[in-house]
Amino acid sequence: MSEYNGYNDNSNKPAQSGIVPWIPLILAIIYTVSPVDLVPDVLPVIGWFEDALFLLVGGLNGIQNGVVEANSSIRKIIKFIKWGLLIVGVIGILIVVLLAVLVFKVAAN
Repeated sequence: MSEYNGYNDNSNKPAQSGIVPWIPLILAIIYTVSPVDLVPDVLPVIGWFEDALFLLVGGLNGIQNGVVEANSSIRKIIKFIKWGLLIVGVIGILIVVLLAVLVFKVAAN
């Protein structure tokens, strides 16, 4: 009998095997190689940072779900790092893009 602790915790599911946990990394590699981007690679630093962010998050997802055993504290740390990196990275990209738009609007006037 399991005890309900008030929230849905998926840390009890076992580590997956095969290619399924690595699909986000494979999709991130395809996204990085493809010429279509959310932030074009023409913007040198931010375009590359966005590609690297997707690769890191995809790789951390594969490690979390495919390699590390289910009840490991390392799995929880990787999950925290993965989501923190994704949130901070997206906020950083949005700030830089908004600043670039602001600079172009001010320069145009």
